[in-house]
Amino acid sequence: MKKIIAKNKKDLIKKLRTELSNNDEKIYINMRPSVDIMVEVLEHAPNVKYILCPKSLYAITSIRVKKALERVGVLLVPFGEGAGRPNKYDEETVGKLKKMYELGVPVKEISKSLKIPLRTVYHIANQEDFISEKQLLSESRFLR
Repeated sequence: MKKIIAKNKKDLIKKLRTELSNNDEKIYINMRPSVDIMVEVLEHAPNVKYILCPKSLYAITSIRVKKALERVGVLLVPFGEGAGRPNKYDEETVGKLKKMYELGVPVKEISKSLKIPLRTVYHIANQEDFISEKQLLSESRFLR
């Protein structure tokens, strides 16, 4: 895999023109793949099969670019673990929280037993999409 890393779009295009070759099949770029960047990649590395970019940039890459690459037989792939703060609660704890909530255990009791702040229990529950709106409304009545 060839890594092409640049600070801005202009430098990235310049590096693509000089560093890519016909033999490159897998390329990593550290910027959001845009139409002009993809044109340069395809011109200077015609045999490329995979273009990798950070997960955060993959998510904001236009569907138009992704589909255009698919049509020419190139896959755009998210790469890496991503940046940012790691989760405070592991999957096991979140799984316990979810199971307890689905069994109808009150949120305050879940909070006390798992030693997780009440607000965090609600946040994780909403994030995991397992709290129904009806449950939220009925519980919010008791918090008033």
